[in-house]
Amino acid sequence: MPEPIPLIEPVVGAAELENVESVLDSGYMTQGPYAEEFEDRVSDRVDAAHAITATSCTTGMELALEAVGVGDDDDVVLPDFTHPATANAVVRVGGNPVLVDVDRETYNIDLDALASALEAGADAMLPVSWGGQPLPTGPIRDLAETYDVPVVEDAACSLGATHDGDPVGSQFDASVFSFHPRKVLAMGEGGVVTTDDEELQRTVRSIKNFGTDPAGDESGFVRADATNYRLSDVQAAIGVAQLEKLDEIVTRRREIAHRYTDLLTDVEGVVPPHEPDAADHNFQCYCVYVEAGSDEARDRVIERLAEDDIETQIGTYALHRTKAFGDAARHGTLEVSRSLYHNLLTLPVAHSMTEADQRRVVDALDDALTAVS
Repeated sequence: MPEPIPLIEPVVGAAELENVESVLDSGYMTQGPYAEEFEDRVSDRVDAAHAITATSCTTGMELALEAVGVGDDDDVVLPDFTHPATANAVVRVGGNPVLVDVDRETYNIDLDALASALEAGADAMLPVSWGGQPLPTGPIRDLAETYDVPVVEDAACSLGATHDGDPVGSQFDASVFSFHPRKVLAMGEGGVVTTDDEELQRTVRSIKNFGTDPAGDESGFVRADATNYRLSDVQAAIGVAQLEKLDEIVTRRREIAHRYTDLLTDVEGVVPPHEPDAADHNFQCYCVYVEAGSDEARDRVIERLAEDDIETQIGTYALHRTKAFGDAARHGTLEVSRSLYHNLLTLPVAHSMTEADQRRVVDALDDALTAVS
């Protein structure tokens, strides 16, 4: 039997172990020196003035949304095609998710739908650079200025991606990254908020740390509506080691992705992902669109590939099709999102994959498509 091919694998080793051991030896395991070093390195990496760690991307989005002023009954426009965590964060701070459709080629928020929703009235936007595909900076900034709304980016998947040479994390009021094991930088869990806004970063730091004043201008606890979203130094120690490998990991993801695209040239029934000229996608996800015609075909392909010990996954969810957000406000038909939800297939991008492994995936995919068509 051939070896199983996993969807993804964290790229960890001796450096991560050494850093964790140093934390354990220090006896200081909560947010500490490694967390501070990690923040400094991330802010340098994404060319932002500040990076603030949090327990996850989801809690980081809560912090960022609250810091830009989103609160009770505020409408926040976000793409329907995203993990529910994006909308969870809006609801947690008291806001209302307003769902709009996505672009068929990039899987990111549809700019015309976004503009239409903003014109109808909204208080903020929460676009997603989905799967590591960077957002178009200029058009989103222009819409933010036109409608006078802040932009918090759900950049969960996008560390190491760039648009027009600008790193994701530097373009908007705030961006929030994830370090879940499926992401390019894996710490188990964890997140970070990046921003150039001094007051925003001060607010985020205060809310996440029991309401203390991070600048030290005021003594004691200055906010009653605070919490504890601090990242442990154990996780941050892993992150510091991971950052040393980030370029290698992203380069490898792009190599695997581009080889898939070449290998899929003669495979009928799937459309490879699109990478705009201005974008350097990090390919946290490599997703193909299954054109088999029925809403069940993609799921049957997943099942057949699993029989060949090849792990695949859906792209993500259409929020309006979930119980949690079925009644959420929406703008437009959301037809592209619905189609992607039923037809997008994520292929393995494990770091150790060989060309032979990729050929095996593509051959098995070809056979599966034939069987379900």
